[in-house]
Amino acid sequence: MSTANQKAIELVLLTSLDTESQLRVREIRNEENVRKWMYTDHAIGANEHLGWINRLKHDDRQIVFVVLDEERSPLGVVSVNAIDRLHKKTDWAYYLTETARGGLGSALEYSFINFIFDTLGMDKLNCEVIEGNDAVVKLHKKFLFQEEGFRRSNILKNDARIGVHFLGLTKEDWLAGKAEIQEKYKGVFEKFSVSVQWQPSEETASQPIDQIEAARARNNLNWMSILRLALEKSPETAKPIVAEIKRIDREISALTDKLTEENA
Repeated sequence: MSTANQKAIELVLLTSLDTESQLRVREIRNEENVRKWMYTDHAIGANEHLGWINRLKHDDRQIVFVVLDEERSPLGVVSVNAIDRLHKKTDWAYYLTETARGGLGSALEYSFINFIFDTLGMDKLNCEVIEGNDAVVKLHKKFLFQEEGFRRSNILKNDARIGVHFLGLTKEDWLAGKAEIQEKYKGVFEKFSVSVQWQPSEETASQPIDQIEAARARNNLNWMSILRLALEKSPETAKPIVAEIKRIDREISALTDKLTEENA
């Protein structure tokens, strides 16, 4: 139950935030203590970051949340990856800015595991932790994750090959043990009130600008198809594709008109 002394924490879809907040997330991604535990640890440019966010809008196997404080300032990211709805399993990961500590990670982990099993309906939750990040391995194990393997010399970082820990948690184990976890870490959890702002419909693009982006992506495939046919010198076969390109271009034009009219 929320109290006046609790810090209100919201998990909000990254794709729903304004550009300024999205770019703040890039700053957190580029913090040294965040990058060092990522598979790719280069400094991320603005175009690369915004391109990743755009791809998320059309990727139904990923859900990425931003951790917001009471002033709606980003503190970090929690993501669901490799969603497999057939086998009801998924991966997850999270990272926080350097100053967002003091038990927030534990509160997020408890709340998000419940979200994975109760709201998303998964039966198995997996994660990967780079060798050397012993504190995170230890934290996951506190929340009933079991180490399911260690893949040695699995990735290349700073010209050295290092391993990766594989951890997993079943819904059955979580339901059997979460009451004990709740009691054991009650003092930490009571510092925060964590809410996850998510509806399945939020995963689909519904705004005109998102529809334009999706239409452009479809048309790029058509342009590549027509290019291949042209190279093969099959103009008659290419005619239906050209017609489809023109139809989608008209769709894009109409959506652009709608967008500019709404913002006039």
